[in-house]
Amino acid sequence: MGKIKQGILGGFKGKVGTVIGSSWNGIAYMRGLAQSVKNPKTAAQTTQRGFFREVLDIVGQFTNEQLAFLFPTAPSGMTRRNALVKQLAAVFAVDGDTKSVDLGNINSLGNAATADMPEVAITAAGENLTISWDGDGDFRAEHGDEYPTIFVANVTKKKVYLVNSTAAIGTTGAQSFNVGLAAYGEAEDTFSGYMMTTGSKIALVGFGTMIVTKRPARPKKRD
Repeated sequence: MGKIKQGILGGFKGKVGTVIGSSWNGIAYMRGLAQSVKNPKTAAQTTQRGFFREVLDIVGQFTNEQLAFLFPTAPSGMTRRNALVKQLAAVFAVDGDTKSVDLGNINSLGNAATADMPEVAITAAGENLTISWDGDGDFRAEHGDEYPTIFVANVTKKKVYLVNSTAAIGTTGAQSFNVGLAAYGEAEDTFSGYMMTTGSKIALVGFGTMIVTKRPARPKKRD
């Protein structure tokens, strides 16, 4: 029980309700009781925490240079990394009590200008990962000599990559190139991806000279 000193308006020592009174060098102090921190682990909260751990793990796979490639314009009010966290958190799939990033449904990331690009098919066979595209369009007709960059997602293992094409987009017809499968996954994994252009007329290596000029148009919001 707290004891009041110097009348009702004076200081007090001890605990009164959720307030603790004390004094130091003749000066009276009051502070609130330490509140217990709740860390509930309901099924919904556990699911959400697991989801954001997955989002952060995926974003952490990109270097700062790759983030600058995805976001040629610095986002307003947040870092590029946080902007990517926000974008990935908006693309999710729920299966029962499991919530995860829907890598197979991503066809746009970052904030570069948008354009209609050929759809990309990514298939694993033998020792190769084959990245191919087909279909005609105005962009291909006008920029067939450009070398694109491909966002590659290993949906099975939740891994993401930016892969520079060794083949030009081409003005029409099917185009493809291969990379070694071992660096990206295994033959039984499921892969997905989309195309971005760099404006480069030569095949690029690394990310030092890359600037995104176009990316696919953003998908419609889900109902």
